[in-house]
This record gives sequence, structure tokens and C-alpha cells, in this order.
Amino acid sequence: MNSGATGCRTEVSDKLRFARTREVRGDPYWNPVLAAAERAKQLIEATAQTALGELNIEVDKNAALPALISTVQKALKLDAGSAPDGPDGSKAVKKILSGSVNIAVGVAELRNQGFGSGHDQASAPLGPGVRHARLTVNAAVT
Repeated sequence: MNSGATGCRTEVSDKLRFARTREVRGDPYWNPVLAAAERAKQLIEATAQTALGELNIEVDKNAALPALISTVQKALKLDAGSAPDGPDGSKAVKKILSGSVNIAVGVAELRNQGFGSGHDQASAPLGPGVRHARLTVNAAVT
């Protein structure tokens, strides 16, 4: 394994460790349902960063999640724009490829709109329930 991938994994591990520390210390705004959006985003981000590290592509530490996903898709030739003619370039396949980006962006937006444990809200966020947590996590795992 190359040193880029190792560094990438270390950074991802540090982010996850910080999130777990908040939980253990009893962050007053931490809630398992609300944390699902944060964890789902972290999973997608960690997967993208690891893939880029394995491909020896430098990871911009400040890149937004949509940019990371786009970079990974292009590197793996899984973006709708680079789909070749034939079955892989069909309209249906392009919709699926575009849909995967939309899922990642939706998970990040849900987290960023105050439904996750990120961005240190001044008050406890309200809104999502268990069904939203399941939707978010299952979308991220997909």
C-alpha cells in the first residue's frame, strides 16, 4: 500500500475518533438518530478519500463531498460524462451514475442543514426521526 493511502486512512480515522469522543463525553446535542447523518456522510467521505488514496490521486483536504465523489467517479470512469457508447452509455445507466452522486450530496446536505451532529448547533436540532436515520444510512451504504 502506498503512503498516500495510509495518510488518507489516518486522517479518516482521526475524524471518526473525534466523532466518537463527542459521543462518549456526553455531548448534550448528540443523539443517535441525528448522528446517523453525520456518520453516513463520514462513511461516504472516507470511502471516496480511500479510493483516491489507493489510486494515488492527491486528496484535497478542503474539498467538498460532491467534488470528492466527482473526482472518484472520473478516476474510475464511472461518471455519466465518460460513459462509452453502447450499454454502458445508455440513458438508464447514465441516470444511475448521476443518481449515486445525488445520494451522496443529499446525505451531506441533510447533515449540513442541521439534521446531523456537525456544525456545532447552538440548540438541539429537531426534525428527523428513526426513519430518516435509516434512509440516510442505507443511502450511504449503497
